[in-house]
Amino acid sequence: MIDIRNVIVTKLKTIHSRVYFLKSSSTASFPYLVYDVNITNLEDGLQLVTLDVDGWDNASDTTALEQLMGEVKEELNNQTVIVDKLAVTFYLDRMTTLVDDDPTLNRRKYIFEGRLYER
Repeated sequence: MIDIRNVIVTKLKTIHSRVYFLKSSSTASFPYLVYDVNITNLEDGLQLVTLDVDGWDNASDTTALEQLMGEVKEELNNQTVIVDKLAVTFYLDRMTTLVDDDPTLNRRKYIFEGRLYER
């Protein structure tokens, strides 16, 4: 799991410098990205990778957040990432707007799925 996380965080950091796994730092500056990854073993010996990327911002205007998530989509959708012994091709599955308990926060979630190949 650490290998695929390293691949993902490296790719996400080419898009934005503030990237966190599972939850952000309590001192994180907005906007930022939080990601989660799940791996499912399939019957054919392959692995399905589900990548959730959440964009967070506290600005009342969501333009910057929308642009950031557009960059995430551009960099990950239909792209193959190859590092050392791993290769994964991501495909955008869903784009959702999330309502946070804190009304000052804006959130977007993009969910990607991909096949993980180990060489």
